[in-house]
Amino acid sequence: MNEHVDPTGFGEIVSFPARSTLLDLPKASFDTEAALIGGVLTQPHILPLVQHLVAPEHFAQETHATIWRTMLALADAGETPNLMRVKSVIGPKLLQTDLGGLNVLQYLASIAKEACTPGSAEEYARVVQQFWQLRELAIATADVREAASFVPSVALQAIYGRIDEIRASFVTRKSTSYSFAEASDALMERITAELQGTAPVLATTGIELFDREIGGGPQPSTMLTIAGRTAMGKSIFGIEAAGAIADQGRASIYHSLEMSHQQVAARLASSELERRGIHLPYGQIMRRGGLTPKQAEMVAGVVHEQRQMPFRVEDGGKRTIGEIAAASDRLANHYARKGVPLGCIVIDHAHIVKPSRAFRREDEGLKEVADGALALAKHLDCPVFLLAQCNRGTEGREDKRPQLSDIRGAGAFEENSDAVIFLYRPAYYIERSQAFRDADPAAQDEHERVKHVLEIIIDKNRAGGANQVVRAWVDPSLNAIRNWQQS
Repeated sequence: MNEHVDPTGFGEIVSFPARSTLLDLPKASFDTEAALIGGVLTQPHILPLVQHLVAPEHFAQETHATIWRTMLALADAGETPNLMRVKSVIGPKLLQTDLGGLNVLQYLASIAKEACTPGSAEEYARVVQQFWQLRELAIATADVREAASFVPSVALQAIYGRIDEIRASFVTRKSTSYSFAEASDALMERITAELQGTAPVLATTGIELFDREIGGGPQPSTMLTIAGRTAMGKSIFGIEAAGAIADQGRASIYHSLEMSHQQVAARLASSELERRGIHLPYGQIMRRGGLTPKQAEMVAGVVHEQRQMPFRVEDGGKRTIGEIAAASDRLANHYARKGVPLGCIVIDHAHIVKPSRAFRREDEGLKEVADGALALAKHLDCPVFLLAQCNRGTEGREDKRPQLSDIRGAGAFEENSDAVIFLYRPAYYIERSQAFRDADPAAQDEHERVKHVLEIIIDKNRAGGANQVVRAWVDPSLNAIRNWQQS
């Protein structure tokens, strides 16, 4: 491999101006970057230890960023990013750069002499990213300092949003590495603990057959895509699962991009009342003037009990997956300080998560969401339920049960998900048939037979058998899903 590595087109290379003049940083910023690069040039085995922490854009010096990008490109190509190899593939424009009286080859040799050690490399990488965060925060507040007039609330919202994005950018970079021996030891420790009854108990969704099929309950560090057409029960499933897990003392974080926090509370209350034999639809609870004083008292009693659950609703649309990740990270830390373990995160739903930028194709934006949801599950070591919308492909088929190709952006969800689950309610389609509308006895009988049937179709399942169908009892008006045998 003697050709030049040109991962992004080096473009015009300037000397050493900082990317931002908004904040004068100490010389340690420059020295730390140089020592980190020198460490990798002289000891390439350092790169896998730190590459998840530092990206090219985190370097204050443009030339440092280009050198780092070159080393990453070499590593991705299976090459060793050492001093000799980097020198041989550096682009011609960079070679001509004047770096304070040194050319690039001389500069690379000089920083190699000041290299960090393998033991300190991770700390150097964290300092590089921390200086980047400081620069980005300075940029975020620059308009406020320089503007002649502004609306404080709008400015603060923009600043806090950028802060969340900065924090979230490191959520996706967490990485761990294990030898096969270490992985095997961890597996046997878990199995032994289970046999001895000392293993942590998995939180469950309360749907026993479903929990059994996915390995005993939603597994830590996994992403489960819950997909279906409109009115199939995605939000019902998400709220019921999150509520059940919160009821077991594990924190549930529900990102509701469509429903208000009051709607989520009304659904939880309606479901709990159903367990007590009281049928009070959540739509009636939400309707102005929909409750009698006695019904209002019953709702008040239930929500008073539920207020102790570690259940958090993040209410707000037009949020990026980075903002969702940052909020989840912050809330997880909040619960951890209280000694409450994180049980699950629900994102309702994937197809209305805001892209971080303009993508040429919809599936590129959806891949960003799926990648981010999986990274969040790994980072916080908890299951993430990603609710997803199916397209209208089912409408033209005789069998209306959804399949993988019916999910918008199916490839990203199939690739990232540990389990892909479809929800199907046959009663929905019967209710919309002409025969049912005409009060045909056969259609009405069929509707009566299946009106509480929910098919949970487990299409992909890394923790168990695929193509399994679990039947559950559902009442959409009460936001209630129950075990079929109990119903």
